[in-house]
Amino acid sequence: MPAWTTWVKWNGTIEQTLIDGHHQVAGEATIAEARKAMAKKGQPSLLDVVTLTDKPFLGQCWVLSHAELHQHFGSKQPPRAAIEAGCASFIAKLDPAQSVAITAYTKGVPTAVMFAHKA
Repeated sequence: MPAWTTWVKWNGTIEQTLIDGHHQVAGEATIAEARKAMAKKGQPSLLDVVTLTDKPFLGQCWVLSHAELHQHFGSKQPPRAAIEAGCASFIAKLDPAQSVAITAYTKGVPTAVMFAHKA
């Protein structure tokens, strides 16, 4: 079971989408203030994701390639519904403390990213 999942609207690049996600989670607080508040509560969140990678490494967020999307979600450009339907079983296979970014598509265009973390 994931410790958390967060959907973020695609914004041109995975890096910019992550930044947008940080602001989404932080709300009215600054990113630094929100990270500090979450750390005090012991609540992991998207704010803990700072490094993106193309391979599964602990402490970094693995961004699935088109081939990996096809392998795990049945399409190189899976729609959000396919990701939501298969994410629980996929995340269950991850190592504890591993984060992942899964891009959803509509008509071949990226539209959102699910960031998730396994406890």
